[in-house]
Amino acid sequence: MLKNFNMNLIKENDSLIVAVSGGIDSMVLLDYLNKIKKSLNLTLTVCHVDHKKRVDSADDLKLVVKTCDSLDIKCYTKELKNEDYDNFHDYAHVERYDFFVEIAEKVKANKIVLAHNKNDHAETILMRLTRGSSFEGYRGILQKSYYKDFQIIRPLITVSRSEIREYQKENNIVFNEDSSNKENNYTRNRFRHNLLPLLENENPKYLDKITQFSNYQVKAYALIEKLSNEFLNHNLIKKENNYHLNITSLKSLDEIVLIDVIKRAINLKTNNTLELTYQNIDDVMGLINNDKPQIQIDLDKNLSVYKSYDDLIFGALSTEKNQYKFIVSDPQEIKLPDNGLVIITKKPNNYLGIIYKLCYNNLDLIFPLTIRNRQNGDKINTKIGTKKVKDILINKKVPMETRNKIPLVLNKHNEIIWIPSVYKKKTNGSEIIYIIYQEGNKNA
Repeated sequence: MLKNFNMNLIKENDSLIVAVSGGIDSMVLLDYLNKIKKSLNLTLTVCHVDHKKRVDSADDLKLVVKTCDSLDIKCYTKELKNEDYDNFHDYAHVERYDFFVEIAEKVKANKIVLAHNKNDHAETILMRLTRGSSFEGYRGILQKSYYKDFQIIRPLITVSRSEIREYQKENNIVFNEDSSNKENNYTRNRFRHNLLPLLENENPKYLDKITQFSNYQVKAYALIEKLSNEFLNHNLIKKENNYHLNITSLKSLDEIVLIDVIKRAINLKTNNTLELTYQNIDDVMGLINNDKPQIQIDLDKNLSVYKSYDDLIFGALSTEKNQYKFIVSDPQEIKLPDNGLVIITKKPNNYLGIIYKLCYNNLDLIFPLTIRNRQNGDKINTKIGTKKVKDILINKKVPMETRNKIPLVLNKHNEIIWIPSVYKKKTNGSEIIYIIYQEGNKNA
């Protein structure tokens, strides 16, 4: 028996997808689950993925299929494409887990069982401590997690490699040894071959001590996660495709919770596709505490985080202006690139928006009007001289992403007469024509 096998993860009548590679850990896992399946009325289905990275990988597939046939357990297999990938490990991880989920849905399984053991857990934590990770990452390999809403369980995570070997010998379990496990080309193998024996010499119970460290991390992070989720539930605002957080509220958080809030906001925006570094988080923290009213950093080619006055915004901000220019010779509606509208009319009652009353005596002195977004060097004439439009927008605290889209209305002499909510030139006359601005998508 495997005395440290975590039976709490398996319930009566469970339908389990068992990931079996053909190595000692997964073959022991399959054997043990097969022994207890009758007493718990378990349904077992095996999945095997051939990574095609070793010439002998076909032997693993044959062993798994043969074993499943002998146990009368249904086995599904998948071969990965043997192509060059920038990161084969990440590609294989996604392909493998997606395959497990696909079969779980097909056979209506409720859990996916993986064969990570106690030594794997220790190696993972030590590797993350060495290369750097997050508070969340320092927990190591979790006994229970989720992938695409499917529960992943690892009942061997409390079982040492030596206990697995003893069980294998006592039960004469056939397995294949992965030849790459003997090489030191991989980081995990170097830790396994060189560091773990040293730790065992220092303290034979080092695995238990690393597990204790992990348990403390799990408990501490549960509190951090609870606090950050509560904060996000009350403070995170989604506007179009971007996520907004109030900077004053962020500054009220304990720093460790703030770090987790930032990480979760980024994960939401990127759908967990961006691997964050300590420097990434530190850079975002720097935005929050920066005295500049508007400042931006790019964390990835698809993600910018920027401060706009009292907002921290996670999105794909482009500072390039989508230039537009319309010459208008009579009352009409003009559709802007962000789906906003500029309406020139003598009958304003049918419209909502920001309204400017343009007074005149002779229409020939009004048209043509120009509707365009701002340009470098734009200025407004005042009684005491000229002011740069850029400076006026900054003083009015117009957000960076709005400045390049807001329409400017110019008269026939190319003089700026109106910027909605920012500036309007006083005009005289007995007749009135109305210019109305309706905002479009804020993040278009």
